[in-house]
Amino acid sequence: MNNRYTKIKDIFLEDNGVFDYINLDKSTLTYHKILSALKKPLKLILFYGKPGSGKTFLLNKIYNDLRSKQDVIFFPQPFFNEKDFIHALCTQIFKQEFEDVNTYEKFIDTYKKSIDQEENILKKQIILLLDEAQLYPDFLIEKIRLLADTRHFKILFTVHKTGNEDVLAKDYFRTRIWESIELLNLVDDEVGLYIEKKLLYHNEHSFFSMYKPSHIKLIHKLTNGNLRTLNRLLYKMYEIYEHYEENRPSFINSKYLKTQIVEMAAISSELLDA
Repeated sequence: MNNRYTKIKDIFLEDNGVFDYINLDKSTLTYHKILSALKKPLKLILFYGKPGSGKTFLLNKIYNDLRSKQDVIFFPQPFFNEKDFIHALCTQIFKQEFEDVNTYEKFIDTYKKSIDQEENILKKQIILLLDEAQLYPDFLIEKIRLLADTRHFKILFTVHKTGNEDVLAKDYFRTRIWESIELLNLVDDEVGLYIEKKLLYHNEHSFFSMYKPSHIKLIHKLTNGNLRTLNRLLYKMYEIYEHYEENRPSFINSKYLKTQIVEMAAISSELLDA
């Protein structure tokens, strides 16, 4: 017998992919802000938010929406030395590596020789989307800034904003970024809308009737509106439902979500102390 909660649980796996991204007012507004900034004659753009706020999902969507229309490169993982970064850039642009092209200077020389210098630079700009930019070493950030100065590249830095270290205070972000865009965590109404749309996307909207407003408020309080934490909590919650469906179905024989199970999931996810 199939367990109905197995599919619901898997809906909230974090690796569901960009095409499962749920548009909310906040994320849609941020999406259009980024697209608008990328159309402006800016060299450097900063996109930031707390870890787990959904920045990578949004970057993936932007990349997939733009890639058929213009030259765009997305590096989801950081680089820690110039050689690896330049080789990756060459592979993306020229579809091959050049062993002797391993510095910024050699790369720019090679790139300029490959393009029509008479053509409008701004029309041929390559958009470079860099996730986890707070992990790049300072010297490499400086090389990337020089790339932007050539006007052949437009750079979008994506960074974590944390309580311990405000990356916006770093000199190269504070003095050189031309536009900054923040993705905020969800408020409680958006948490409910996210859950509803996520279930609807997978044709399981009937499960949303289990949620009372008090459940949404509790889930928002436990997760602080953080998308990654929210997905983790919901996955764990439905995993517990899955267990009881198989072993003690009478315990979950209710039309509404059991607050006890939400709290059990929060304890298991280390969001609540036992």
